[in-house]
Amino acid sequence: MPILQRLRLAARVVSVRSIVLIGAMGLCPLLVPAVGSAADEPIVNEKFADLEPGIQMLRSEVGQDRRDVVKAAMLLTESESKIFWPLYDKYRAEQHKVNDRKVKLITDFIADRNTMSEEQAEKLTKEALKIEEERTEVKEDHVKKMSKVLSARTVARFFQIDAKLDAVVDAALAGRIPLIH
Repeated sequence: MPILQRLRLAARVVSVRSIVLIGAMGLCPLLVPAVGSAADEPIVNEKFADLEPGIQMLRSEVGQDRRDVVKAAMLLTESESKIFWPLYDKYRAEQHKVNDRKVKLITDFIADRNTMSEEQAEKLTKEALKIEEERTEVKEDHVKKMSKVLSARTVARFFQIDAKLDAVVDAALAGRIPLIH
């Protein structure tokens, strides 16, 4: 089932637990399984720990969907593919680590949104800004790496596709995450 159909279907569910799951599902296209210690740390607020296995399953499924979209849209030659896909996998793994923090931030917010102190709100706001800054740094780093071995047009095309996929995810998240009380 395409990503947009999954998001539309999921949008019909309204409970707090479903908002957490939808948020995580929205992040799934941004992620592929990462290696290292990030998997050892919980990616959700402890109040939603029972959702973590489902989130991991969605990541695997939807991560492949994102890769398929990129593959279809990139129009790579065989020689370009051999260069591009290892770089893509490294890029997604780094974005995965950043997006683990975003999932945690979202679940922390949802867990405390009705009782959040001024200090908690300030901390979450600063963390959200740091996450966005780090996402940009990862993109900039990979533009440099890809530009060394791929044409500027190929690099630009990939980051256009990536931005469009991120915009779909961000729009879905924005529509599902409630405002602070």
